Amino acid sequence: MSIRERLSGNEAAATAMKQINPDVVAAFPITPSTEIPQYFSTFVANGTVDTEFVAVESEHSAMSACIGAEAAGARAMTATSANGLSLMWEMIYIASSLRLPIVLSLVNRAVSGPLNIHCDHSDAMGVRDAGWIMLFSENNQEAYDNTLMAHRIAENKEVRLPLMVCQDGFITSHAIENIELVEDDKVKEFVGEYKPEHYLLNKEEPIAVGPLDLQAYLFEHKARSSNRYEKRKTSCFRCCQRL
Repeated sequence: MSIRERLSGNEAAATAMKQINPDVVAAFPITPSTEIPQYFSTFVANGTVDTEFVAVESEHSAMSACIGAEAAGARAMTATSANGLSLMWEMIYIASSLRLPIVLSLVNRAVSGPLNIHCDHSDAMGVRDAGWIMLFSENNQEAYDNTLMAHRIAENKEVRLPLMVCQDGFITSHAIENIELVEDDKVKEFVGEYKPEHYLLNKEEPIAVGPLDLQAYLFEHKARSSNRYEKRKTSCFRCCQRL
């Protein structure tokens, strides 16, 4: 039986993260996504989750830490908005090219200038072609549901791409709505354990991450990443059915 609750979009995203209990969360505050890592840090502090929370010095570092964690074999998440996503730009492409299934909560906000902290989708559109899956949430319920589905989609062996769960800054992130939560045990069963095939800390299979990709292979690999989007559609549909 689902649990009825009244939560803002940011609270809903943080609650989903709590239920997922990722291995690593690295984040830097920026309006209007600040509340997501803020709420989640309280879950870390009171022992509700055993996540390693990394308070970094910038959004570039947040994505770098998530890339390092995923490459090492950990499940990693973060959150940002607008100029924060712009500062991640370099690392956004690296995450997708390495096919690391990082999950990012993106609270959509106008990218400066002029300075504006309210919603538009210029941040998401700025990385539209960077190789990430993007799920856009119409309301708080979808912000929660999409976050629960994110790892199942991103970590699917036929997909293995990073994923952004987008929601509108202030319109959903700070507005409180009635939503239905899934019980913790069912979330744990649905999301499952992260079992990467290849990772840096596997002593049985030494690997390198981030090799040079010259002309003979660059566009072949770009095309393969693009073809993964077709697999993503099937994975999304199956996750919706299960959830």
